[in-house]
Amino acid sequence: MSVQAALAPLAGVRVLELSRVIAGPYLGRLLADLGAEVVKIEPPEGDQSRQIAPKWDRGMSGMFISMNAGKRGLCLDFKADGARDLVLDLVRQADVVIENFRPGVADRLGIGWSAIHSAHPRAVLVSINGFGHDSSLRDRRAYAQIIHAASGVLHDQADYVKGPVQHIAQAYADTTTALHAGIALLSALREAETTGQGRHVEVAMYDSVLSTYSETVKVLRDPPGRGRDDETNGLFDAGAHGDIVVAGTLQHIWAQLSRCFDEIEDPSPKGAEIPTKARLRRKAICDWMASRPSVDVLVQEIERAGLACSPVESLTEALRGPLGSERRLLVSVDDRKGGSREVVRSPYRFFAGEDELDAKACEVRGPAPRTGEHNEEVLTEWLGLTPRAIEEWQARGVLRKDVSTEG
Repeated sequence: MSVQAALAPLAGVRVLELSRVIAGPYLGRLLADLGAEVVKIEPPEGDQSRQIAPKWDRGMSGMFISMNAGKRGLCLDFKADGARDLVLDLVRQADVVIENFRPGVADRLGIGWSAIHSAHPRAVLVSINGFGHDSSLRDRRAYAQIIHAASGVLHDQADYVKGPVQHIAQAYADTTTALHAGIALLSALREAETTGQGRHVEVAMYDSVLSTYSETVKVLRDPPGRGRDDETNGLFDAGAHGDIVVAGTLQHIWAQLSRCFDEIEDPSPKGAEIPTKARLRRKAICDWMASRPSVDVLVQEIERAGLACSPVESLTEALRGPLGSERRLLVSVDDRKGGSREVVRSPYRFFAGEDELDAKACEVRGPAPRTGEHNEEVLTEWLGLTPRAIEEWQARGVLRKDVSTEG
């Protein structure tokens, strides 16, 4: 029997987002997908992520759309006379405030924790920054690439592959921090519902990366060390079948495959040293993989040996291939430029019954906002301002609207 879908999990929660680029906006996007009403405030120059794109894509860039879909947007000059008062009026209507200014900036603007808590004692403030407000590096500008370098992740990855230090081609520090901030936010929100008092929560990118990075355990051992790379490197060249990753140490992989398939013979001479034995056995595994009639057969045979494996797929194949399509990963949204843009949906799946998926509980709920697009709408709904009052805020230079992103 069909079960009526429940309201979205965060329906009724109001979020005021004072953040830009990725970490704060991604957190806001997740909350919006889960049904929260998220209002994003941008400065007159707009979120930087609008411009982090090829020239043809600037204004409503793919990154901006992906991180801000489903939100409404205000454009406000935080430094203008009276801006603080308008922001605090909005705070009084919000359950959660998200900010990712550098430590001290929100206080200088008059919208730090003290001002927010005085204006609305029940509101939760989540502050995202690079190194923590009490750190010696508190004033350092922090983007994902900077945190990857400072946290040791780049050095560790280079050490693992015995190659030069290279950038990670994704904003790992930002998205990881956003997920940690989400857990902290929901915990503080639950506490505020119980006690009637909000709390200030800080999540530093540096701390988030190091608390999540699984390889910290190797340097915390006594003595520290990963062990031999040939033990844990489960990447194999399968010839025309491409690269294959098999989980486990080389010793375990060899034992399972050689036990299951008689044609895999040990090529290492008796008494060979471990590095030589490992190198020759790795080559034997690669040769056997390359001899299989197809990738599908290869994967089936590796799995029959009790091992987990996968071909190394391209990002395009992962998103648009059979599995990505089956998982319905991509959602089209209005790009606000006369077309549409695909974004990846949030991974949370809620069920309305034993096996019935409640698709409305978590979904992309609309396009990303143009700069200042919802000034009038939000101020009317949240604060009950009249058109004349809104015009006065505009005349004072507090409210702005950037028509360059209107397409």
